Amino acid sequence: MTVSGFDTQLDQFQQWRQSPLEQLRHTLTEANLLRHVSGPRQILDVAGGNGLAAVRLATRGHEVTVLDPAGAMLRTAIEMAELHGVADRLHVVQAGAQDAHEVLGEHQFDVVLCHNLLHYADGVDERREVLAAITAPLRDGGLLSVLGPNDDFTPVQTTVRELAPSVALAELAGAEPQWPTATRCTPAEIIGLLVELGVEEVVRYGVRCLSDLVPDEHAEDPAFLADLERLELALSDRMPHLLTARYYHLVARL
Repeated sequence: MTVSGFDTQLDQFQQWRQSPLEQLRHTLTEANLLRHVSGPRQILDVAGGNGLAAVRLATRGHEVTVLDPAGAMLRTAIEMAELHGVADRLHVVQAGAQDAHEVLGEHQFDVVLCHNLLHYADGVDERREVLAAITAPLRDGGLLSVLGPNDDFTPVQTTVRELAPSVALAELAGAEPQWPTATRCTPAEIIGLLVELGVEEVVRYGVRCLSDLVPDEHAEDPAFLADLERLELALSDRMPHLLTARYYHLVARL
């Protein structure tokens, strides 16, 4: 399955992304990115889906283009932008990630987001293709933000959250991830591919260093969640926590 044709079930996807932990993921990822971004910018959100991340950035004054192959998702992005009063700052393009260069051209954007996408590619060659396509629209000195699930957190999550230590042991021995559409995709591999593209500066953050170990009922408590958010922000750039977070977050300057 290629990332251009990655299929989603809209209702389930929307419901999943709106959980407290997913909202926290967006908050933390955005906070990391804003360490590197000042002033209104032109942002491309590759495989941006329902526009949750894009609308958040549009409310901060950025102009955001969502690129996604799923028309239903893009319609939701437009509706969300209208609901939040930022429809004039959100644009949608229906296309796959590999088509970014062809449909958008070169040097239009200050920032490109590639979040939760690359592990759905069919191996390293397709990841290389995707990264080349989505960095082409970046201006010189622009930023690429890459977010993905961190394999180093998987044994912890599988054991603590899913109570399946035998599965965790099998994954350590080299078994493929439980999601059949996903392939292993490490930060080291992504950084290597970025170096091939000429990137010289990459900063790594951790997203949700501890939150996935918290029982769901606690995450529903607003006061607890606010404290957890402050803690996560403090841990996101601290060793060794950033290495074992649920998600790795790479911010690269081209």
